[in-house]
Amino acid sequence: MLFTKDTGVLLHPTSLPGEWGIGTLGREAFRFAEWMTHSGFNVWQVLPLSPPVYANSPYQALSSVAGNPLLISPYELYKQGYISSTELASAKSENKSTVCWESLLGRTELLKLAAARAVKNGVPGFQEFREQQWVKEWEWFAAKKEMNNGLPWTLWTNTNPPSESRSAVHAMIQFFFFQQWSKLKDHCNSLGIRILGDIPIYTAHDSVDVFFNRDLFKLDEEGLPTFVAGVPPDYFSTTGQLWGNPVYNWDACAASEYSWWTERIKAALKMYDAVRIDHFRAFDEYWEIPSGANTAVDGKWVKGPGIDLFNQLQKSIGKLPLIAEDLGLITSSVHELRKLCGFPGMVVLQFALQNPEFVAAEVDSSSVIYTGTHDNDTTVGWIDSTGKNLGYNSVGSLIEMALDSPSGLAVIPMQDILQLDSSARMNTPSKDSGNWSWRMKEFTETVPVIRGN
Repeated sequence: MLFTKDTGVLLHPTSLPGEWGIGTLGREAFRFAEWMTHSGFNVWQVLPLSPPVYANSPYQALSSVAGNPLLISPYELYKQGYISSTELASAKSENKSTVCWESLLGRTELLKLAAARAVKNGVPGFQEFREQQWVKEWEWFAAKKEMNNGLPWTLWTNTNPPSESRSAVHAMIQFFFFQQWSKLKDHCNSLGIRILGDIPIYTAHDSVDVFFNRDLFKLDEEGLPTFVAGVPPDYFSTTGQLWGNPVYNWDACAASEYSWWTERIKAALKMYDAVRIDHFRAFDEYWEIPSGANTAVDGKWVKGPGIDLFNQLQKSIGKLPLIAEDLGLITSSVHELRKLCGFPGMVVLQFALQNPEFVAAEVDSSSVIYTGTHDNDTTVGWIDSTGKNLGYNSVGSLIEMALDSPSGLAVIPMQDILQLDSSARMNTPSKDSGNWSWRMKEFTETVPVIRGN
């Protein structure tokens, strides 16, 4: 079994406190790992660590493999001699309860400055890092996008190839990221903490993935999506959710023996100890919406790749430590696909408790149980809006219900541990702005111990 009575906390690194305007992979992340051990948690669940391209969402990223440069710790770069004390001071920012994304625009220039110095001086292991295919594609795409003022690739007018120096800088920034991530993950593992990552099923249209693999997506001759992804009307929205990502050409994916998917999963399993696959139900059937639609209402269900994809992944990779996010409108065929794959499913108490027949003590021991996810309100907010009508008045009661259930893994969002209200919500599906910005306040003063060792 993937998990056996493990306890986890859901916290995206951007939400860590600190003096850089956003959480990073530096000192604050190490302190959080140590608090986890002290509190009896042994699984740290994160959201996708990719660089966002739209509305700061980690689920709308420029790459499915590259890391978000804003997570790089300036202090670590200073310790390595890549930036000066004056430059380090310029990166500091007041520790607020939200990420101020606009204030971080200058961080990219500081990272490029540090990267250029590192390229000039030479860094052991960097050239080997650049030999990876995804790095070659990323550094070219990132440099080319920069040359076109950040415009989507379908609007690029500068046809000149990127210079070696420009490309190398973008590769070095990724080298920084993966150096810091590897150091953090090794530290977590040494403490007995496993990292649970997250793979969005879809990629952003303006991404290196779509640019270099256009045949794997439903695009027109100009490279624009003919159909986009989303879900029909649901719990979160009466008009459904219109995500806008291009949908896959699954026939083309199958013809390539799912090679792109294989490399994507391999990269994720190199970064994480286990991975949650977002929107698993779309592998059975997915909601396809005509491009240009204003809402998701006029979409239709289309057959996905089913077990064939996962058979190929297992053939190429072996055992897959994956969790299926099987929430939403789930049919019997979705349940059957998950069981055929042998993946744990999810139970979210904020949803489950609305069913009067639900009994937490009877959930499947292979499942992963949550009080709520990044898409839910905080449990304090849920109790205020819904829970009291169902007889629930305490965040602690839901946390204990999750921890005491038979589920192999119970995951508690950090906002619920801190008992924060709806202002600390991470994401509201179907809402275009104001998401992905919540941050903790100063760590040592605010974090309670849930279950000390």
